[in-house]
Order: sequence, then structure tokens, then C-alpha cells
Amino acid sequence: MLVVVEHLEPCVSPWLLNGYGYVVEVFGEGVLFTNVRSRRARELLKGLGAEVEEASVVELVRRGAVSRPLVLDPRAPEELRPTDVRDSDAVIIGGIMGEHPPRGRTFREITLKLPRGTASRNLGRYQLTIAGAAYVLRKVAEGVELKQLDIRFGLKFSIKLGDYEAVVELPYAFPYEGGRPVLPRNYLEVVAMRSLLFEQGYRCLDEVEG
Repeated sequence: MLVVVEHLEPCVSPWLLNGYGYVVEVFGEGVLFTNVRSRRARELLKGLGAEVEEASVVELVRRGAVSRPLVLDPRAPEELRPTDVRDSDAVIIGGIMGEHPPRGRTFREITLKLPRGTASRNLGRYQLTIAGAAYVLRKVAEGVELKQLDIRFGLKFSIKLGDYEAVVELPYAFPYEGGRPVLPRNYLEVVAMRSLLFEQGYRCLDEVEG
């Protein structure tokens, strides 16, 4: 199975890169990042060990370079099942940081642009992070039904960063395993740092030269 992440953010932030890195950690060499227009962004994502395309997945599907795609879209009417994954050659995840409430960007920017009849499925009633979607996809691909997974809405945590303590609340759903949220390495630190620096203007890694 090919996992396609359609990059839809204006830049690659540390938070976004953290999520992208987790997708590669879960699926290894079977990951393709698409719609990566910036040369520097392509270099960053290739550094994760994945394939990277400047073209959108929509273009690749139309050219036949990606076949039998399935979109993970929160607006899809049906939930993802193991048979859906088995019947698809590629599963598309929207490379979107997410907004609260969700604005349907995956639907507008991917699903609507693909050929009529392209399959789409949701991962439950709540919006997940990119990393969360990757974890759930892996479990479903292994034959686990969504209803068997422990997925909880919202995450609140406090973390010490030097002389500062950040309290962060995230309006997304997170998969849990063994009573703990499944998160990428250093996720809490990256998110907390983003919260502390937000008003100063958070840097885009693909705008940093060198």
C-alpha cells in the first residue's frame, strides 16, 4: 500500500514536520509526499526517507501514476474498514494542520478535485492529527475495525520549557494505546514551543537556508 500525503500548508513548520516524520516512521518507504512546490521543502521531506513529488496527487491520479486511490476525508459518509484498504492501491492523507471547527479542506482541496467515483472514507466523528490518522490507518490496514480502537477527543497538557510552563489544549481526537495517547516523538515539546512563539511569528523550516 502506498500512503500519499498531499502537502496543503503554505510552509513546513516544526509541528507539521513532526507529524510528517511520524507517517514515515509508521509506513517506511511506502510514503509519498505530493504537492510540495518549494525546493527547500522537498529537501526537508526527502530527508525523512520518503519519496517527494512537486505535482499534486490530483495530477498524479489523472496521469495514472497513482491508481485505485482512497481519500481519508472527515466529510466522507462511510467509515474506513479493513476491506477498503485492501481494495486500494494508495491511501491519501491531507497534509493539513487542522482548524477548529474543521473547514472541510480535505474535501475541497482533494476529494472534489479527484475523478468522480474516487473512494473516500472517514476515521470517525472527530478530526485527527496527521500522525493520528497514520496510526489509525495502520491499525485498520492490519484488520482492526475503527470501533475497536480507543480514540478520544481533546488533549490538555502542561510542560516546562526552560523558565516557562506552557499549558496547551488541543481540539483534535487522539488514538490511545495502553491508556496513553499515541504521539510522535517530542510532539508535546514541539506543540508547546509553537504555542509560546505563536505571537512572535512561528518560523517555516523551508524558508531557512543552509
